[in-house]
Amino acid sequence: MDSRFIYFLVKLLVTLFRFLPRKLGISLIKILAAMAYYLDFPHRRIARVNLLIAFPDLPRRARNRIARQSFQNTAMNLLEISRLPLLNRENISSLVVYDSEQGLNNYLAACSRGKGIIYLTGHFSAWELLPAAHAIYGYPLCFITRPLDNPDLERYLLKIRQSPGNQVVSKKNSARHILRNLQKGRAVGILMDQNTNPHEGTFASFFGIPAATSTSVALFALRTEAVVLPGYLTPMRDDRYLIKFLPPIEPVRTGDLDQDIIINTQRFNDILEKIVREQPESWLWGHKRWKYQPPGNPQDLYRLSEKELVAFLSRCRRTSQLLGNSP
Repeated sequence: MDSRFIYFLVKLLVTLFRFLPRKLGISLIKILAAMAYYLDFPHRRIARVNLLIAFPDLPRRARNRIARQSFQNTAMNLLEISRLPLLNRENISSLVVYDSEQGLNNYLAACSRGKGIIYLTGHFSAWELLPAAHAIYGYPLCFITRPLDNPDLERYLLKIRQSPGNQVVSKKNSARHILRNLQKGRAVGILMDQNTNPHEGTFASFFGIPAATSTSVALFALRTEAVVLPGYLTPMRDDRYLIKFLPPIEPVRTGDLDQDIIINTQRFNDILEKIVREQPESWLWGHKRWKYQPPGNPQDLYRLSEKELVAFLSRCRRTSQLLGNSP
């Protein structure tokens, strides 16, 4: 499809959802998400495979329900990013509030250390809204994104993403920007829940199965004095959101950098897994999280039959239990 056409289509949709009444926009988004779930067979299948990997003991009907709701939560990004320019300090609390028990208190505890902050986060709920709302409340940050293949659309979304006062840095050649911000005591957000090239990360357990995982959060935390602050959005029943921050984490330092990177990357993966388990409907299941596997494992889990996949998962978990590492 022509890139200019896609750009104008997205711009039209963004404009439409910006000026529609919010309740009507939500209804329309849910209809579009339901259509996408049934029409987008490739991503629906990926979501179902992922859910079988993560929750093999859950009934198929329950896994399919999670997949459908995941499509809806993901689609909410279009609505929320379209309405970002309408948000300000006076009205943000009508849409997003901090969790009363694990929210702003943990962020302020991280700030009190006087060092940089690395937000450990993932594709939960309307993830585009998290850094925007936090910035509108008075806490801007720098966050990393992968540039879109469509340059016109990338420039358009960049302007919206930076409108609350955040700095958006391209994933390409981002290390220098991240280190500079952290060394100045600033905050940087990194999405760590997606598949990465094994040469750029490490294999860490995720739901008991090896997953190629970015080591960037561990590496930046170890090279600076920054604390790691897990943060994410939780959808509420009234179509609003909670910002949750878990207690800040100091990285493990044994003196062996390579080993510390592996240890801390696994710790961070475990935190993300716990969040997914708490609110599975909010996570982006339509992504090949287990795309790469270490030598000796099937190299494409998404091509296996259900019977083959179940057998592989059983072997993995038996091995994990024997090693005393069951999730």
